[in-house]
Amino acid sequence: MTYELLKRYNINTAICDVLDVPFNNITKEETLEIIEKFDTIPTKDNLFIVTANPEITYMAKKNTSYMTRISMADLIVPDGIGIIKAAKHLGRPMKSRVPGIELMEGMLEIANMKNKKVFLLGSSKKTVKQCQQKLEERYPNIIFNSKHGYKEIDDKKTLKKLKDFEPDYVFVAMGFPKQESFVYFNQHHFHHTVFMGVGGSFDVLSGNVKRAPKVFINMNLEWLYRILTDFKRFKRAITIPLFMIEVRKQMFNEKYDPYKHLKEKE
Repeated sequence: MTYELLKRYNINTAICDVLDVPFNNITKEETLEIIEKFDTIPTKDNLFIVTANPEITYMAKKNTSYMTRISMADLIVPDGIGIIKAAKHLGRPMKSRVPGIELMEGMLEIANMKNKKVFLLGSSKKTVKQCQQKLEERYPNIIFNSKHGYKEIDDKKTLKKLKDFEPDYVFVAMGFPKQESFVYFNQHHFHHTVFMGVGGSFDVLSGNVKRAPKVFINMNLEWLYRILTDFKRFKRAITIPLFMIEVRKQMFNEKYDPYKHLKEKE
């Protein structure tokens, strides 16, 4: 993980390892404070944020290339109650989950206060335009631009449009692992830009998909609501028990090697 930038400016967070993914043990509010501080740092480096749920974490565990890509993020926050429960079972509890869509809305509030430029990349052509229109109404001080996500991550026209816009924030809604791969392979073209993968957030922010009712959110059952209202997600839900099996394996291994999760000294 590229902690060097944050450490250089005395931005330190505790790290919690879940299936070898190094999560930052921070709240949504603390994450937003780091993003605000990054805006004041005189650097050309970017800030790459991953909001990892059990599906992303499980894929990273099973896919070395994907693990490499997300481990290059500057912040990895726990987007999902499954991560919080896993960390607790592993004996290193995390503060709270950080829902990606709520983090994105907090970032948009910051961008709106500071008259920033935001690029929305992903989803269908219709959905991303609807999302842009809705957000322009909510955040009138932001300059928005957008592009649909039905392109390869090395598409030259998409990259040119992004570069010409010179964004301060780029939200990528291509779904995992594509969205994190896009940032990993392309962020070097930009300077002092915040990148974050946001999954299906454009669908919700455009008004095409309803977010779970408060009762589901408060009970940490937002994932269940999404499955009940979109059966296409049922197949993806199979990952959850597989994730928990891997967590059990990690618990077993650490029981017999309590220092396994600590980095070996070279």
